[in-house]
Amino acid sequence: MPENTPQATTTTTPITSGQSITPNPPTTSTLAVSVPNGVGVLTFQLVVTDNLGQQSAPAVAQVTVQGPPIAVLAATPSQVAQGGAITLDGSKSTSTGTIASYSFTLEALPT
Repeated sequence: MPENTPQATTTTTPITSGQSITPNPPTTSTLAVSVPNGVGVLTFQLVVTDNLGQQSAPAVAQVTVQGPPIAVLAATPSQVAQGGAITLDGSKSTSTGTIASYSFTLEALPT
């Protein structure tokens, strides 16, 4: 296998700030990690060392960790006669990404 062939190494432990991870074997050029819980911008750094022991200047990559969407539900009208119709509206829900689906559930019937 050529020296620079990408071969992923995976760690299931979240990487923490300041933690350095060396792939196994250390000549592997890719690494898959689980990012820490939390929302915001993560900055990763890579330094490579050649066979003479010389190190590169750090290369930097940033990744934005998206938070969960926020569901907002409105029901109109708020009072209705038996058998009447209401409209459930989730259009005020927000996400830093794109909302892919909505799921409405009737939690309980009156007793």
